[in-house]
Amino acid sequence: DALQAYSRKPDCFKKAAATIRSRCTDLDMDEEARVTAAISMTLCEVATAKHYSLPLECLPYSHDNAHIKTKRHMSLQSLGECVDSLARSAQFWSSYSGYLREVPQLCHAFRRWHDIDLARDIYHNATVEKLALVRFLVNREKKADQVVEEMIKQSSVSISKNGVLGILQRDL
Repeated sequence: DALQAYSRKPDCFKKAAATIRSRCTDLDMDEEARVTAAISMTLCEVATAKHYSLPLECLPYSHDNAHIKTKRHMSLQSLGECVDSLARSAQFWSSYSGYLREVPQLCHAFRRWHDIDLARDIYHNATVEKLALVRFLVNREKKADQVVEEMIKQSSVSISKNGVLGILQRDL
């Protein structure tokens, strides 16, 4: 599973995946967000190579330079320039285009995880609620049994008293 593979990769990939996860709603609709996410993943991959350096046009999208990311640096023009610089290398372009295709799949996987977690929470809450109901019903049944036993005892005592009174009245 691609999602688990990214969680085992270096911090750059974890940061990029976390960013993708937090922006999945935008990534479904917004091509710019998908392109930015694919660039981030590509730059993480390039950073693992010993003999390649990041294209200068892409520096604002590097997770190492997160502190300089501003709207000024992240314009559509700079986004296009970064993509163009990746296109100059077959290897970079292959990585970028692969990540661009993978971003929606990652979001689908993130949503699936979220949905599974949500279903587990709902199931847990329903189970806890049902257990509380069963405990309540068991306690109510015990109390009802105690009330019935008490009524039987009182009835027995009352019957015994009436029996003794009847015997006494007969003897008198």
